[in-house]
Amino acid sequence: MAELIYEILAPGISWLEVPKADLRILCGCPADAVKHLTIKGKISVVTENGATFETGPNAILLADNFLQNGLPANMAEFPVLQMFYKQGQIIPNHPNNKGERPVLIGNAKAVQSQLQYIYCGNYGLTTPEELIDCGVSLEDATEMMAMKMQFAFGSIKPPDALLSTCIVEDSGWHRLKDDLLVSRKGVNQYQFKMGLECIDVDLRLQNAETYPAPYKLSDQWLPRDRFAVWHTGEGDGWDRFRPCMASLLMIEGEPYLIDAGPNLHYTLEVLGISLSEIAGIFHTHSHDDHFAGLTNLILSGRKIRYYSSKLVRHSTFQKLSALIGLPTQEIEKYFDFKDLELDEWSSISKFVQVKPCFSPHPVDTNIFFFRYEDGVKTQTYAHLADIISSAVLSGMKNPESKYHISENFYKKIFDNYLQTTDVKKIDAGGGMIHGEVKDFADDKSRKIILAHSSSPFSQDELKIIESACTVKFGSSDLRVPMSKEKFLKDKALQWLQELFPTLSKGELKKLMKYPTAEITRGQKLLFQAHEVEYIPLLLTGQVEQDGMFYPVGTLLGEANALADLPLSQKIVAVGPVCYLPIPKNPYKNLLKVHKLLKKRISLLNGCDYLRTFPMLQYGLCNDQLQSLLKKSEPISFKKNQPVLFPDNALGVIESGEVQFLAGNKTLKVTDKSVLGLSNILGNSFFWKEKTTTKCQVLCLPAENLFQAPGVRWFLQRTYQDYNFQLSS
Repeated sequence: MAELIYEILAPGISWLEVPKADLRILCGCPADAVKHLTIKGKISVVTENGATFETGPNAILLADNFLQNGLPANMAEFPVLQMFYKQGQIIPNHPNNKGERPVLIGNAKAVQSQLQYIYCGNYGLTTPEELIDCGVSLEDATEMMAMKMQFAFGSIKPPDALLSTCIVEDSGWHRLKDDLLVSRKGVNQYQFKMGLECIDVDLRLQNAETYPAPYKLSDQWLPRDRFAVWHTGEGDGWDRFRPCMASLLMIEGEPYLIDAGPNLHYTLEVLGISLSEIAGIFHTHSHDDHFAGLTNLILSGRKIRYYSSKLVRHSTFQKLSALIGLPTQEIEKYFDFKDLELDEWSSISKFVQVKPCFSPHPVDTNIFFFRYEDGVKTQTYAHLADIISSAVLSGMKNPESKYHISENFYKKIFDNYLQTTDVKKIDAGGGMIHGEVKDFADDKSRKIILAHSSSPFSQDELKIIESACTVKFGSSDLRVPMSKEKFLKDKALQWLQELFPTLSKGELKKLMKYPTAEITRGQKLLFQAHEVEYIPLLLTGQVEQDGMFYPVGTLLGEANALADLPLSQKIVAVGPVCYLPIPKNPYKNLLKVHKLLKKRISLLNGCDYLRTFPMLQYGLCNDQLQSLLKKSEPISFKKNQPVLFPDNALGVIESGEVQFLAGNKTLKVTDKSVLGLSNILGNSFFWKEKTTTKCQVLCLPAENLFQAPGVRWFLQRTYQDYNFQLSS
């Protein structure tokens, strides 16, 4: 029998089994890795000593860097939860609780980051003081802490009490367990050795490769309604066939998310929604099946509104801080956060209000109630994720227990759960930390959707509640339609007015004579545009060119069209796309009449040039790029010259090479690399920069760059990468 049994499961995810050491190592753990393990048969159900539980990994090899190709490479929470609860390794008196801790393997920074992130994901806020700082009364904080202690089996343990670690910093051999050795061979490259056998494990993704979703979804274009509830997930963190429980609200034609689970980018892609369109997110709690997609939202070109109670925001931002290695004060700069008061209605738009209510869960959680009122009709939707069963919460009332809750606390929770609504989606996953169908047997809501399960609900379960049902991905409820053409053309006019504030509305409206058009995944947007002579104004959906995505409101191929040059055939629809054809010649003539044509072409060429810099490929609109362009300044450096910039400025190498120096460590960087980060972000680690050749550098204002979350994150990550390479 082989000492080392190795299998690649999916891009960036593999499996190493070492029978003699009783180790089963998950190599690479992006979001939903545990679902890929199930698909490949690495997790199965067994029965021993009268207990039924799952098999699976007991160690995880982490990637060196948090992101690969823009996607999180290390999200070990659900694999660890599977070990703790599904395998039973943390449950008292469980036959599979043998006192051995799961092992995290990797460099010190990655391991420490994951330890803290898993701790935050296990407990949320952990002291009464933290709860009170979020506006919770002393009485409620006492009840919440009693509940948390019940979930935590009586004690909140530090992460190193739950998990073991193996730090692998250099190329030397490190003993993992028994005779199993591990060595780091390069960035995201490891080698394992047992006796005479060696296995190389490569966690790297290839260029343009992504971590795949474990399921397939069908493309569909979502109408931009005045109000609607679209169902975008009914599964849980273990369901390999469906996205995790989530919804999407259309409010005045703008998409708002309810939670952001794994593979959010894929969900938006198939629904024809660009990241640049997302108006906001209503967030219930920080478990990865509702949280993982936040790492996509911070890549936007502008801040996305974040709605939750202060309790949930603090808990979530602490976890996000641990995950990506930035202070919580820095995390706050990535979102336009709107703290909501628990149990109070707050206005989101003219017609829509939201009310969050506290829900017992191991981490701090609020459920949401939504109300649409337009003077004619009133509609209500409740999104109950995650919730607790009556049996489990009732068991926490025992006054003989050291930690217990009151009858009033229990009653308030279930009074909230059972509020009558038109449509209610409930977490009916069962078990220790989820809701039960039977608790809603007397709920008078018109329609109750059962969700948050890894397996289909039985007919018997559906019969418990008179109005119970299940729904499919992409179905909808409570739609209040509005004219698609009017809404999209109003948006188009708004964007054109922002582009050309000196032109009259009447002049711009003349450019909008064509109806909006739709194309499907894989179609080239500029192929027909060249024949018919129009410029597509992107209204909804995602289009891509060589890995770069354009935000809505972009006139695609505009510079070449105005200059009568060939149009790129690389701009391709990624999912359903809607656009407005702007007739080329009338548009060009209008710019000529107002003496704007040459200036416009020059600006567009400058914007296209800026888009060749990796840090500016995060959904920046032309207005943002034009502002950068106007404030940019080219600087020439001679060979062996120190690289210095004005205060609050950064540089991007246009040509040449620069060397970073930190003690006896050096790092050479070339075209498109960012300079000056040590001065802007160097709170804990500094280096000097010096040219090794003649260099041309474009100097850019740091203040403008940091206003865009995606660019801000790119710069923070680049600083961390430089830091890692110069200190390891």
